[in-house]
Amino acid sequence: MAFCAHAQKPFVEGAIAYKVKLEATDNKVYEGVYNFTFKGGRIRKELKLNNGYQDVLVINCTNNSAYSLQTRNGKKFAIQLNMAEIATRQKKFAGYTFNENRNIGKIIAGITVFKGEIVYPDGNRSVVYYTPDWYPDKSITFERFPDVRFMPLSFDYKDENGFIMHMEAEHVSVSPVENSVFNIPDDYRIISHQEYKQLSKGR
Repeated sequence: MAFCAHAQKPFVEGAIAYKVKLEATDNKVYEGVYNFTFKGGRIRKELKLNNGYQDVLVINCTNNSAYSLQTRNGKKFAIQLNMAEIATRQKKFAGYTFNENRNIGKIIAGITVFKGEIVYPDGNRSVVYYTPDWYPDKSITFERFPDVRFMPLSFDYKDENGFIMHMEAEHVSVSPVENSVFNIPDDYRIISHQEYKQLSKGR
């Protein structure tokens, strides 16, 4: 394929800011930003929508840990996630085929992108605009693109609840990142996922 001719490099350190549009099943549309920050085996993914929804995931592939930062009723929790479960959820997206790509002259975040189509084993399809210059350093980075050998900069997907999300990169930065970005803030209480579920039942 065309991207094989490029000097591909893993995206080891830097950040990508995506603009997001989320279409709910009730036809309401929400917009926001989804920031991905990388450094070595560490990944921080932060989604903020204009309805106040916020979701932060901090992953450390070196020590095999992941935390979801949540605020509930004014209390802040860092919920320990099971990395094996995260990997298992990703398995249903494995085994896809990637159709022939082409350069159509489209530019996203100042980068000339290629257009391609991913076809999953269940028949679902996803059109992706991507740069062949980089690929995610860790397979876990994009749940729907395990082991992908390019960096997706624009794509749509529909989740199991019927929500349709469109993501398109606004800014790509390949530059040093502070270690503190991946720290769990001191005002967050670290709890297990089971503890969090018990707390939620009690509300």
